[in-house]
Amino acid sequence: MANNQENPSTSLANPFHPTLLNHCVEQWAKETPKQIAMLQHEDGKHISYEKFASLIDIFALRLLDLGLKKGDRLATQLVLIPEHVIFMYACFKIGVIVAPLDLRLKPEEVVRDVNKIRAKVFFFLGNTPVTDFREIGQAVQDKCSSVEHLVQFTEDKNPGDIITGAVSIGKFMNKTKLVTLKIANMFSGRLKRAQSQITPRTAALIIYTTGTTGAPKPAVLCHQNILVQNQILIKGMGEITADKNQSSSQSPFVSMVNLPPSHVGCVTETLMTSFYVGGKAVMLRIFDVQATLEAIQAHKVSLLGQIPTQYRMLWNHPNCESYDLSSLQCVIYAGAAGDLPFLERLQKMAPNFGTGLGMTENAGFATFSKPGTCPQDLVGQVGSAFPELAKVSIRQPMNSNGTAGAECEHGESGEICYHPPVVFLGYYDQPEETQKAISKEGILYTGDLGYFKDVNGEASLFLSGRRKFIIKQKGYNVFPTEVEDHISRLDGIAQVEVLGGKHLLFDEAIFAYVKLEANCPLTVPEIMAHCKNIASYKRPHHIEIWPSEQEFPLTRSAKVDKMALQKYVNAAIDKLRIQGQWDA
Repeated sequence: MANNQENPSTSLANPFHPTLLNHCVEQWAKETPKQIAMLQHEDGKHISYEKFASLIDIFALRLLDLGLKKGDRLATQLVLIPEHVIFMYACFKIGVIVAPLDLRLKPEEVVRDVNKIRAKVFFFLGNTPVTDFREIGQAVQDKCSSVEHLVQFTEDKNPGDIITGAVSIGKFMNKTKLVTLKIANMFSGRLKRAQSQITPRTAALIIYTTGTTGAPKPAVLCHQNILVQNQILIKGMGEITADKNQSSSQSPFVSMVNLPPSHVGCVTETLMTSFYVGGKAVMLRIFDVQATLEAIQAHKVSLLGQIPTQYRMLWNHPNCESYDLSSLQCVIYAGAAGDLPFLERLQKMAPNFGTGLGMTENAGFATFSKPGTCPQDLVGQVGSAFPELAKVSIRQPMNSNGTAGAECEHGESGEICYHPPVVFLGYYDQPEETQKAISKEGILYTGDLGYFKDVNGEASLFLSGRRKFIIKQKGYNVFPTEVEDHISRLDGIAQVEVLGGKHLLFDEAIFAYVKLEANCPLTVPEIMAHCKNIASYKRPHHIEIWPSEQEFPLTRSAKVDKMALQKYVNAAIDKLRIQGQWDA
C-alpha cells in the first residue's frame, strides 16, 4: 500500500480483494483516511473516506432503529448528493435493499414501482423549481400500503413544507437521537450483528430496467455482481497516472459522475468503481452540459463515462473548446453504438478511450475493449470478455425446458449470454420474468445478438443488434446497427436511427431517420445513392431527415427510445401508404 501512495500510477487494482461493497469504504478509510471520496461540484462539499465510513455506521443505526432488517426494501427519489450515497451504503451494510427511482417519474409511476417491491420506507424531495415532489410523496402515502415511513429531504422552515405524515430529513437525523443510538450500539453490538449476516450474494440494490423494450422491471443486484463488474471496468481502463502537481497522497482516479442514481451507469459503474479503487467521485446533482465541462476543468477529472448522447451534447456546447479538459486520461461510452466519426472525436478527448457491453441485469459491464484499440477496430465491437472474472458466450435460444441453448461456434451469430458471478439475482417478485432471462444453469440471456471475431489476436465481441429490433426485409434478417453505421460514414451525419415497418410485399421494410449536422447540405437522394454500396436487402426503403434542432425521443437513461420512435415511424408510414409510396 505504501508503494501505491508514493507512485499512484502503478495500478488501479484493489489490493484488499473486497467481498462486500462496504469493505471498499472501510478499507480505504483505514489506508487513506483523508482521501476525498465524494465531492459535490455545485457547492464544493466533500467527504473523506474516514468520514464516509463513520457516517455509514450512523445512518445504518438510524435505519435499524426504524425496525428495518435484512431483505426489507427502501425506495428513494433523490438527486445525487453525498447523503443519498451514504444512505445507500448504510442499507448495504445491514442488508436492506435500496431502490433509487428516476426523478422524472410521475406520481402514478412512482406508486407503481414502490408497490412492485413493497418498499417500507420512501425518501423523497420537497417542492423544487422543476417538480413539486410533495405530490409524489402524498401519492405514495395514499396508495402504497407497504410504506411505513416517509422521509422528506427538505428543511422544515415554513408551514406546509413537509407533507402530513412525513418527517423532514433534519428531524429524522436528529443529533441527539443519533448520539443515543451510537452509545447504545457500543454496548449492544447491534450494527455488528446485522453486518455479520451479509454475504457476497446478499441482495443490495434494485435498479429498474429502463423500459426500452417493455415495462420497467425491478432487477435485484447483489454485492458480488457489482464488485466483479468493478473489476471488469478497471481492467478495461488502462493506466491512470498522477498529475505532476498532484499530492502523492491523493488518488489519481478522479471520476465524473453525472448520470442519474437510478441508472447502473451512475451507481455501480462510475461511483462504486471509484470507491473500489479508493478514488474521488466528482458528483453533479443532475446532468448539465456546462456544469460537466466546468467540473472536469475545476477538479482535474481523469475518468469520464457517459452515453454517446451526452458526449454529443458536450461537443455541441458553444464554448466546449474553451474548457481545459486535458486532465482526462480515459473516456468511456456505453448504452449505444458509436460510429467512426464519433470514435475519432472521442479519441481526441483522452489517450485512452473505449467501450463495453452490459446491462442493468449484470450491474453494468460484462466486456470491455482493450486499451489502445484504434477507432477503426472499435467500430461495431463492444470489447472482449474477461473469463477469469465472468464468462461471456454466444448461444442458441433458451430451450423450452429452461435450459441454455447450445453454445455457438466462434464467429457464429447468436444471443449474447453472461455467466455467473455477474448474473443478477432476478426480478423482484417476478419469477416468470426471471425464468425467461436466466436459464436453469444460471446463464443470463441478454436479448442482444452478436458474435466473436478475432481482432489483433483478441476475441472481440461484435454487436449485431437487439433480438426484438431485427428487421426481416425481403426474407433476410437485417441488423439496424449495420445500416446505421453505413449511413453514418457520410460527412455531415450527426445521428442515424433505423427501424422496420410492416410492408405488404416484403413483410417488413427498412425506415431510416437521418439527423444532419447544422448547415449540412446532404439530401435524401444522396443518402440513398450512398446506400447502393451495401447489399440491396439492407438498403432503406424510405429515408426521412430528422430536424437537426430536435432530439430523438429518449428513455429515462437518455438512450434513444426505440419504442417511442417506432410510433413516429408508423405514423410516417401511414402517410406514405396513403400516397402510394410505401407498399409498392
